[in-house]
Amino acid sequence: MDDTGTATLPELLAVVLLDPGTGRFVVDRQRTERALAGAVLLDLAARGRLATDDRPRPRLRLLPGPATDVVTERATRLPSGWFPARRGVSRLVPGLRPAVLDALGSGGHADREPGGFLRSARWWPEPALREALLAGVAAALRDGVAVDARLAGLVSLLHAVRAEHRVLDGRRRELRERARVVADGDWAGPAVTAAVREVQAVTAAVAASAATAGDGR
Repeated sequence: MDDTGTATLPELLAVVLLDPGTGRFVVDRQRTERALAGAVLLDLAARGRLATDDRPRPRLRLLPGPATDVVTERATRLPSGWFPARRGVSRLVPGLRPAVLDALGSGGHADREPGGFLRSARWWPEPALREALLAGVAAALRDGVAVDARLAGLVSLLHAVRAEHRVLDGRRRELRERARVVADGDWAGPAVTAAVREVQAVTAAVAASAATAGDGR
C-alpha cells in the first residue's frame, strides 16, 4: 500500500471496483455509492476525525479539521453533533460517486472517456495502482498475509458489497469467508467498526429490496 500516494480510501476503493475491461463499476450503483460512503467514514476515522460514544451501537461525531481532499470536503455534509453511522452513510451518498471519480481523474489515477448519445462516460483505472491494490487484497485473501488497517478497511468494504469474487479470481465462498475474517478482525476502532457494519447492513437491505422487486415483476 506504500505506492498509493495521497489517494484517499474512497479513491482506492473506486480504483479496485472499476472494471478495466468495461470502464464501469463491478457492482450496481446503490452498492457502489454506499461502499464509497463507508470508505469516507473509515478514512475520517483513520485520521482521528470521528469520535464515538459508549453506546452498544456507537454513534459518531465529526471533529473539526480542514477540508483538503474529497473525503474532508464531503465530510461537511455529515450531521452536526452525534449521529448513527446509517445516517452518516445516507447523508454522504448524494453526489459522492461523481466527486470520487473526479478526484481520481484530477489525481491521475483514472482516465475519463466522455459519454455520448445514450451512453454514459467510462472511467479507466490506472493499471499499476489497481494491480498493486489487488496484489495486497489477494495476499490477504489467498495467502493469509497480515494487512495494515488501510488495506483491512478496503477488504472489509469489498466484503460488505459482496465484490471479492468480482475483483479476484478464486472460489467465491472461500474469498467471502477469508474477507469476513479480515472484516471481523481487531484492526478497527469503534468508529471504523460502526462504519463497516453500517455499510454491510445497508447493502443487505438494498439486496433484499432488489430481490423483492424482482419477485414482483
